[in-house]
Amino acid sequence: MRRIRQSRIDACPMRMAEGHSIGTLMEIITVRPTSRKIFSLILFAACAQTGMSCGPTLDEGSDARIRVTPPKQVTFSRVTPGDSRSLPFVVSSVGKDPLDVQRIEWAGSQVVRIVAENVEIPAKLEALTSIPLAVEYTPTLQNPAPNGKIRIYSNDASVPVYTLDVVAQQLAPQIHVTPSQEERLIIGQTDVGKKSTRNVVITNIGDLALNISDIQLNATSAFGIEIANGVTLPVAIAPNAANQLDVNVSFAPQSEGRAEGSLVILSNDPDNPRYVLPIIANSDTPCMRIEPKVLEFPDVSINSKQTRTVTLTSCSAVPLVISGVERSSQSDVFSYALSNGNTELREGDSAELEITFAPTAIGSASDIFTVMNNDPLQPNAKIEVMGTASKNRCPDASARARLSSSSEWAKMLDLSPLDTVIFDGSLSSDPEGTSLTYYWTVKSAPKDSTSRIVSNGSEASLFLDLAGNYEVCLNVKDADNTMSCSTDCIMISAVPRETIHVQLVWNTPGDDDQTDAEGADLDLHFMSLPDGTWGDTGTKELNNGTDVFFLNKEPVWPIQGQGNELPSLDIDDADGAGPENINLDHPTPCRWYAVGVHYYLDNAFGPSYATVRVYVDGKKRFERANISLAQTGAFKHVAYLFWGGSGASAFAYDAAYSKDEDWIGKPAPVPQELIDEAMASFPECKK
Repeated sequence: MRRIRQSRIDACPMRMAEGHSIGTLMEIITVRPTSRKIFSLILFAACAQTGMSCGPTLDEGSDARIRVTPPKQVTFSRVTPGDSRSLPFVVSSVGKDPLDVQRIEWAGSQVVRIVAENVEIPAKLEALTSIPLAVEYTPTLQNPAPNGKIRIYSNDASVPVYTLDVVAQQLAPQIHVTPSQEERLIIGQTDVGKKSTRNVVITNIGDLALNISDIQLNATSAFGIEIANGVTLPVAIAPNAANQLDVNVSFAPQSEGRAEGSLVILSNDPDNPRYVLPIIANSDTPCMRIEPKVLEFPDVSINSKQTRTVTLTSCSAVPLVISGVERSSQSDVFSYALSNGNTELREGDSAELEITFAPTAIGSASDIFTVMNNDPLQPNAKIEVMGTASKNRCPDASARARLSSSSEWAKMLDLSPLDTVIFDGSLSSDPEGTSLTYYWTVKSAPKDSTSRIVSNGSEASLFLDLAGNYEVCLNVKDADNTMSCSTDCIMISAVPRETIHVQLVWNTPGDDDQTDAEGADLDLHFMSLPDGTWGDTGTKELNNGTDVFFLNKEPVWPIQGQGNELPSLDIDDADGAGPENINLDHPTPCRWYAVGVHYYLDNAFGPSYATVRVYVDGKKRFERANISLAQTGAFKHVAYLFWGGSGASAFAYDAAYSKDEDWIGKPAPVPQELIDEAMASFPECKK
């Protein structure tokens, strides 16, 4: 294993039945299925977690008495079916006479068992002694919940049978569909007499089995559906696993023109029992994303102005056109300005709707702005705006920034990926002279960026994880809770310095928080051709491995008569959504390279979807999104890259492998048709 995380919770000393003192009450090693290669060491303390006194006390005037810690129930958090987890409980003697523990049994489903390591039952406990035990919980799809009780039989006259519940906090089934409702299932132009097919993938990102009872197609006879691999309904989809249900939607038009319908998926997801996926064929459609949909102006000073921005982003390959904006009221306290209106916005491009609140009297006001556009699902999108006004004058926000290794402050910065930016807001002020509270936000960042701003009062910092443009803004609030009338922003452009910059990010739907320290681990691979093999780390002394990845971060590639190439893996992410990037400066003319993605460890989070981007001389030249990787061991060869000397050609490629032995040590010869295409672009390389 590459990375092992270990934590320890110190337990308070207790005495065993023999009178020996121990620092930790019990150690339990929980092993997940070997295919996942995960071992988690759990060290726990029974009494320190309960808020009770640490060790039993003698109750005067009683005979044999039992105490169980925890006293009512053993509570498990999320446990994926097929995995196993253990938690402790302790039986103590707290009377003045010995406690005879006659037997301990579990009455319930077979997914729970009692573990008594180095403890013999029946047991006789002298006063103020304890025995440590544990509950092992291994849910299955058929039996996901404990459903039972622990019973402890003893000579405690008042409680001869002590019962202890076992509870699991499992998430309900949760359906995940690719493409999503927001993305819609788009089937491109299909001629009459021809047939097009698109795939819909259904997975489960809950803890309990997702039962698909029916899939219905609400559309004309030009559409059809087929469940792949001969699966019949109803069907159960395992949680957080490689299990997925593939549904093929076909379109064979009998006439020209746009066609619409929907795919309806019925399941036991309590929040979405009837999932409706819109289908649009013979007409790729625009898509608009609105952030935020509710805009608030709290405590704005009367006779002043405060402006906030709503970002309207095109989320489809078909251009988005925003034709206009209307207001529901005629109040003059709100006004607006729209940028990029009546222009075609390509995917990822944005328009900005700036809304200004200029109150003239104390009180509150509201309005609704309607954005007219060509997104057929929301042609008249609504944005709710609310504001409140006070007499207090608003403070002034003033921000500046610098590269972490520089002392020069600026409002605009031209930097590179992996740089760290330091922000300062100490020049902000309040007319009344009260103290200020600082609010730093990342207004915009490159798609898939997971960096979060770290702030401490007037100071903040941001790691530039991806190439692209960032906008970081500062608002301040005075002691009377009045926000600054305007936001002060810093513009940052992160452009790769190296000639070739390859970037990997990924999305794992089964991971609820992809920014924390636990997550799916994907790896980026960049291989030298024609002699390279995947996973090759070369000879240690020569450092000449032909595949750049986490085990071969900075190899030296000698090129006959040309010197050395020095590629490098500059960032390796093991616990979430990336990014990872590999860079190569001064590539040798007329050289081929291959790009791949490996699902190194799924950590039980299920399927992941990767995106690979290639930048050449600071500009994005290639992107492939939603590369599906089912589980640990999956590998996909996704691209070839040819450096012609004055530029590059990138070619999408699709070779998939399900286990390590299928691709490690294997070459990746360039197909002849790609060679011909590259030579056509760079004829000088034919020599």
